[in-house]
Amino acid sequence: MPTFSSGPILNTGTSPSTVLNIIVSNEDLTGTATIELEVFLVGLSATATPKIPVLHQLFSLPPLAVTTRTAAIAGFPAYETQLNVTGSNVVIDVFASDAAGNMNAAQRVLQAEQSPISAITPVL
Repeated sequence: MPTFSSGPILNTGTSPSTVLNIIVSNEDLTGTATIELEVFLVGLSATATPKIPVLHQLFSLPPLAVTTRTAAIAGFPAYETQLNVTGSNVVIDVFASDAAGNMNAAQRVLQAEQSPISAITPVL
């Protein structure tokens, strides 16, 4: 499975998101998956700090298991997820929610909508 990114997702509007939920499902019947997950806060101005890492996790997921990882994204105008997956049948979807717990449909990214990248950004 390739390495992929959501690309920068705008977090603006009347009810910006405060929490990002990443749902990882290993749908393989026998193989354990290894997932490296990164979440970055992204500034929009030319003088903004480059991507700020807020979550970096490396974990295994047994066959037919599901897990949810969360990251706080409140107060930033944009965010990005990057994932590197070793496993043949893993589904990863990204959903953001506002302070009231409502999903921001415009900020959801299904796995099929994520873009392949050559490598995840190193976290220093």
